[in-house]
Amino acid sequence: MTTAPTYRIARLISAAEEPEGYLDLVLAEPEICRRARPGQFVMLRGWSGQDPLLPRPFDIVDTDPDEGSFRLIVKIEGRGTELLSRLRPGAELQVTGPLGQAVTDFSCTSLALLVRGAGAAAVVLLAGEASRQGVEVTTFLSARRADRLVARKYLEPLSATLQVATDDGSAGYHGSALDLLDRLLEKRPPERVYSCGARRFARRVQELDREGRVQGFVFLEGLMACGMGNCHGCAVQREDGAGYYLVCRDGPVFPAAGVVIS
Repeated sequence: MTTAPTYRIARLISAAEEPEGYLDLVLAEPEICRRARPGQFVMLRGWSGQDPLLPRPFDIVDTDPDEGSFRLIVKIEGRGTELLSRLRPGAELQVTGPLGQAVTDFSCTSLALLVRGAGAAAVVLLAGEASRQGVEVTTFLSARRADRLVARKYLEPLSATLQVATDDGSAGYHGSALDLLDRLLEKRPPERVYSCGARRFARRVQELDREGRVQGFVFLEGLMACGMGNCHGCAVQREDGAGYYLVCRDGPVFPAAGVVIS
C-alpha cells in the first residue's frame, strides 16, 4: 500500500486562457519545481468544500527553477476546471507531486512527438530534456482547428522541426498528423515516437513498434482519485495478460507494446 498523498500549498502566479478553452497556469511551489521530471504530473485542488470532492490530475508542462514555479495547461471541461478558471493571481491551491514515473532514458539520437490537444502539454518537459541531451526532436502538433492548438509556443523552440496539422486546414497540414508521421518514416525514421492526446495516435505508434520500425511510447490517462495507486481507478490492462498497470503509479508513460490500447 502506498502512503497517503501529502498536499502542499501552491500560490497562483499567473493565469491566462490561451488558447480559448484552455488555462495556462503558473504556480509557485519550489519543492515540486525542483523535483519535477519529464512525464510526471500533479494532483490539484483549487476550491473549497465538497463539490467536487476529488482533486484533478494535470501534467507538469515546464518549470522555472529561478522562480520556484511550474506550469500547467488545463482544458476547461467540468466543474473542477471551471472553478480553476475563476482563480486570480495570489490564490492558494492544494497540490501534491510530482507523481508518476519520469522519463529518464534519452539514449537515442532522434525522437518524434505525436500529440493532439491538451496532450501537447505532457511532452514539453520531455522535449526540453531531450533537446538538452542532444536528441533531435521532431514534433507533430495537431488539433481540430488553429485556435485549438496547445503549447505551440513552448514546443517550437525545443523542436528541431515542428509541423502542425489541423482537421479543418486552418493551420499547417489539412488532415491527420499521422500522415505527417508516415512521411517522416519514409524519409528518415526517428528512433522513438512518443504519443499523447489521441487513442488513434497511440494505436498507430503501437503498430509501428510491433512492426519493429520505431520504439514506441504512449502517454495514457485514467480516472484518478489519489494519483498514488490507492484507488485503482486508472488501471490499464497489460499486453502480456498478467493483470493491470496503474497509470498513476506505473505510468503515465508506457512502452507501446506493453499495454492494451482500446
